[in-house]
Amino acid sequence: MSFLRIFVFLTISLHAETIRDLKYDTKHERNTLDFYPALKKGEKPAPVFVWFHGGGFRNGDKNQIEKYGRSTLEKYQKAGYAIVSCNYPFLGKDMEYRDIVDHCGRAVKFVRSQSKSWDIDPNRLACGGVSAGALISQFLGYHDDLADPEAKDPIDKLSSRPGVVVGVMQPIGTKDFALGFMDKGEAPLFLYSNAKPSDFIHPPKQLELIRDKAKSLGIPVEAYGGPRNKLPQVKKGENWIDLQLKFCNEHLKVRS
Repeated sequence: MSFLRIFVFLTISLHAETIRDLKYDTKHERNTLDFYPALKKGEKPAPVFVWFHGGGFRNGDKNQIEKYGRSTLEKYQKAGYAIVSCNYPFLGKDMEYRDIVDHCGRAVKFVRSQSKSWDIDPNRLACGGVSAGALISQFLGYHDDLADPEAKDPIDKLSSRPGVVVGVMQPIGTKDFALGFMDKGEAPLFLYSNAKPSDFIHPPKQLELIRDKAKSLGIPVEAYGGPRNKLPQVKKGENWIDLQLKFCNEHLKVRS
């Protein structure tokens, strides 16, 4: 291998190195995230996908994206996206749902604060997640911005709102986390669920609730089901993750 090829290989390897367990705040031990840089040159700065894990707000970990969402991680990285997978505090006597989403909003602000060092575009940011992570992403997408213009910390002055929202396995709680906050002109929404109709935590009706609300407000929305339910199915030969990526590209104005 020539010196030039070795140099290029080492440069790409260094650029592609994952940053793990980075603190996005000091207020809680679980305020950590992992950063996965884009694996394709693509557009610079890169769009970024911020991911929140599932677990009922009581368990789970940011490494779920590697264990169970490897296809999503790899497809987005290869398409030129950076990925950020976030931990967040769990429910407890001193931690309620609203406290948790505030911590997650801080994570998004922190990601935006790293735009120069990570070579990412803070204006082309999507949020997504599975189950509880879907609710978190939807809260951030449709609740009033958590930015505080008067904050002493410059990170807290940044926006917590994503440009696209992705929800996988929509759970109960949709009404409280999203429906009451949604308004016209807000973030486009992509949804997927392979839950059975009998699933107590992720009944497909929850997906239909937020899908129909988005439609009524004129918010761009695509929603698909899997073989376990009767939601609109992905066409033969297509893959829902590819459709999700295409949706993000379209609404974040990313050239594929």
